[in-house]
Amino acid sequence: MEISNHVDTNSHLPPNPLQRQQQQQQQQQQQHRQTLSPLPFWARFYFYGMHGLLDEIVFTALFDLVFEPEGNRQLKGYSTLSSFFIYGSCSFVMESCFIYCTKRGYPVSVRLAMYVLAAYLWEFTSGLVLRQLGACSWDYSHYPLNLLGLVTLVYAPGWLFLGLLQDYMYRYLFSLHVVKGKFLKAN
Repeated sequence: MEISNHVDTNSHLPPNPLQRQQQQQQQQQQQHRQTLSPLPFWARFYFYGMHGLLDEIVFTALFDLVFEPEGNRQLKGYSTLSSFFIYGSCSFVMESCFIYCTKRGYPVSVRLAMYVLAAYLWEFTSGLVLRQLGACSWDYSHYPLNLLGLVTLVYAPGWLFLGLLQDYMYRYLFSLHVVKGKFLKAN
């Protein structure tokens, strides 16, 4: 057995500037990871509510342009403030479904079916509540395949598209984190 008395003569030298910069970057990344927290509830709810309002305005403008007899050349869309809370709360609940399904490896087709079903249930339930308060702003009685004028299967392709969009938004929003009051995209 041979014992080496070799001493590393470079160990006493300070690191070169490139090594020092890399060490500093690693330390900063480690500190950021320790202080990262997910986007807060209120920020996600706000995003979902505002996104829902925008979706509804764009959808109604385009739907009326294509399917209404007189058309909608001015592309006027419409919504109400209650939609902010309806979309915000529904999307927030569906966020939990997204987490549940992705952790278990469910394919996007299963998640989309859940999103569309949830959208119909949420729209129907909130419509019933708002109708009791005299505040329901929609009535689909003139469309085929409607239930009490609160939901219609005519909108199924739109809900399917929005479900797919929502699936991508969940992934994006979960990649955002807060560090000391600042939003940033995590690596």
